Amino acid sequence: MSTAVVIRDPKAYVTPDVWEREVTLLLRNPENTRELAEAKFGQAIAYLVTCGKNPDLLMGPSKQVDEAWHSFMLDSIPYHHFTDRHFGRYIHHVPELPGAAAGALSSADDEVKKDGRDAETGGPLVLERTINAIRAAGFEIDPDLWGMESAADCNQCHAGCHDSPK
Repeated sequence: MSTAVVIRDPKAYVTPDVWEREVTLLLRNPENTRELAEAKFGQAIAYLVTCGKNPDLLMGPSKQVDEAWHSFMLDSIPYHHFTDRHFGRYIHHVPELPGAAAGALSSADDEVKKDGRDAETGGPLVLERTINAIRAAGFEIDPDLWGMESAADCNQCHAGCHDSPK
């Protein structure tokens, strides 16, 4: 007896109005077609849902997915409702300042931040871990948006996000 794999639909996590609004905001970038904007926003939702459900797993978006996350986050009211509804908390983005010690910033409750580097290799964040986590969460991965060469200098950790040191 085989078990069917259920694939989650990112559109199920926001209202149709929010989906349309966020895609329209991504279309302000002339490099985005409607199809690409929808793909980016869908992958950002998959990433955020996976982050929200796995707060202790160090993850990071690709540059293409990060564009959609940043656009959504800057549209603060729908983003706040999304994070509060699905995770009971706000998923913050906390960039580090150039020259600051990695992990020196902490959230208001003094959570310790990871430094964005792989514990075993010491290298920058690994998209493979993120991709595997998103797949394990039941979302499809768009390989065109998750290429290793497109790793963003940002990763989600605990209740926030910070740039990884280079």
